[in-house]
Amino acid sequence: MKLHFDHALVARLLSHAQAASEHSPTYDQLVDPAFFKAGVSSRHPTGADVDRTKIPAGLMLVGDHGVYLMSNGYPGFSDAEGQANLVAYAVEADPRTCPDDWYDVKRASFGGDDGAEFLSADTIRKALEATAGNRLWIDVTPARISCPYLASPQKARSGQPDGGSGKAKSE
Repeated sequence: MKLHFDHALVARLLSHAQAASEHSPTYDQLVDPAFFKAGVSSRHPTGADVDRTKIPAGLMLVGDHGVYLMSNGYPGFSDAEGQANLVAYAVEADPRTCPDDWYDVKRASFGGDDGAEFLSADTIRKALEATAGNRLWIDVTPARISCPYLASPQKARSGQPDGGSGKAKSE
């Protein structure tokens, strides 16, 4: 299911993530030994076991009360009302504007469980470039996440898709 996001807001979230020197982990990153502090070998790591400087910049695609993107930059990017994290809701799954439909869209796209998936800064940057002048879209199913991208001129000449017709699987 294609979910659509405010292009300018997603660009702001990405800028925040890229400017941060530390990043918050997703659950998958929390349990990945590659992100542990030196000397940590816990089978049940906590946030205190993670070296936030090892987490790469990017956005988290979150499915809980709606579906939204948020910066993984630490500390969080406060919104105008002082909430801890500014988020870009998917137009189709925003509980503020779609009070009757957001839950069904969240389940159909993200699945029944709540969670967060990491999308690298490079993936988001390419998706923003491919959707310039329009809303950013991300194709989300419970089993797969894909974003639009523009093929490089060299790939386009070698028969690869171009003009945003290709997709890149998230990292």
